[in-house]
Amino acid sequence: MRVKYSFVAIPILSLLVSCASQPSYEEAFSAKHQVPGSVESLPASMDVAWSAMLEVLSRQGFLVQQADPKSHIILANREIRDSNDEDMSYTVSATITLVSQADQLTRVLVAANQTTEMHKKEYRWWKLLWILPLFPIGSDYTTVVVNRDTVRSPKFYNDLFAAAKSSIEEKSAPRQKP
Repeated sequence: MRVKYSFVAIPILSLLVSCASQPSYEEAFSAKHQVPGSVESLPASMDVAWSAMLEVLSRQGFLVQQADPKSHIILANREIRDSNDEDMSYTVSATITLVSQADQLTRVLVAANQTTEMHKKEYRWWKLLWILPLFPIGSDYTTVVVNRDTVRSPKFYNDLFAAAKSSIEEKSAPRQKP
């Protein structure tokens, strides 16, 4: 009788042990989850770097939700419609932290997340004999979040820092009198 129970108990125990794995968020601070390219040192004072980052965000169509000059944190987001699929859109949210390193050097750290949404429009139809649809009588709109994750594209961060450096160069260039 004991042999029969062991054949049942072993698969059940192995199933319970496999279900008790650690959630993926527990490794959020491990080195393998660092986002490459999301940190850059800009050759500018804190004031110049701060104004350059605000300028770049505004130029690129980001809506600055909050800009705290005391803690040097900027919260911004941008909604982008997919050019290939009109039913898809993206929301990019960024938190930018500036840290003064030296007199003319500012470290910029960026944390960005993206949300992908699918938008659908469905028509309600008037049906003849409850079967044959004849003409639309209304519309229903649905939005579904299809993906949400950290932005890991090095191009995203490279473009941001390149634009910031360009803005800093513009601000640092000597102005010519007309």
